Amino acid sequence: MPTNNLQYSPVSGVDEDNDEAKLLYNDEILATHKSRHLVRLWPWFTHGALLIVNVLFLTLWIRAPTGRSLTIYSPANEAIEYGEIIRFNGSLGAPSIYRGEPSPELEAVWDKISIDSRPNRMTLDELLRTGDEATPSKAKYPEEFGGGYMATVEVIHQLHCVNMLRKITWGDHYKHDHSFHDTPEGFRTHLDHCIEMMRQNIMCRSDVTMITYDWVKGSKDPFPNFNIPHKCRDFDKILDWVDEHRVFVPKSKVVRQDDTVDLPSPP
Repeated sequence: MPTNNLQYSPVSGVDEDNDEAKLLYNDEILATHKSRHLVRLWPWFTHGALLIVNVLFLTLWIRAPTGRSLTIYSPANEAIEYGEIIRFNGSLGAPSIYRGEPSPELEAVWDKISIDSRPNRMTLDELLRTGDEATPSKAKYPEEFGGGYMATVEVIHQLHCVNMLRKITWGDHYKHDHSFHDTPEGFRTHLDHCIEMMRQNIMCRSDVTMITYDWVKGSKDPFPNFNIPHKCRDFDKILDWVDEHRVFVPKSKVVRQDDTVDLPSPP
């Protein structure tokens, strides 16, 4: 078997009897080895750092709010919960507690979801977080009743508008409900306001759930199936929040504060 004969010879310029020189020489050799080792590892360090940065940016991107998920701030956001997917009952003539000939029972269910404005309050911080401004015209509650800015939840107003349109379809039965308008023109303006508000809301939400069609015996055209699934917010949770945070202040106490500056016209 061949053997390897390792030959060692003293390095030129290094005094074998000089311990300090030997140490310096060994340090130079060690430093050289470390440098070469770092050069070999440097690409791995670079790739690792880039990987960490990419993961960090990906995490921030996923968690960041986007135009698809952004919710405008409201103190009532804490009440938002989504239930299971439900299927609308859109069949013609389908029974509902919210439809039918006027009756005390019908009035009661509509009053529960739409009667008056159900006033709430917002603090200055909450008002600013909505993107609004604390202008001198903003209505505020007297300090003796807790102060804060007067506010209501939009869904209550929208349901008020739907209820108003419902009543109109019953003609003279609800004629007495028009008496709070000074003139027929004022009532017409209020009604058109409600129609316009509902139009804007429907177009804003832009429900893209697909409606399919079926052939139905006796029908010359395909018939739309309005019984389609939706993912809905839990309205009862929101209504509970509204009632829990409702502000009860006598109307006589809701007056202009000393620093109020009236707007020249309604906003």
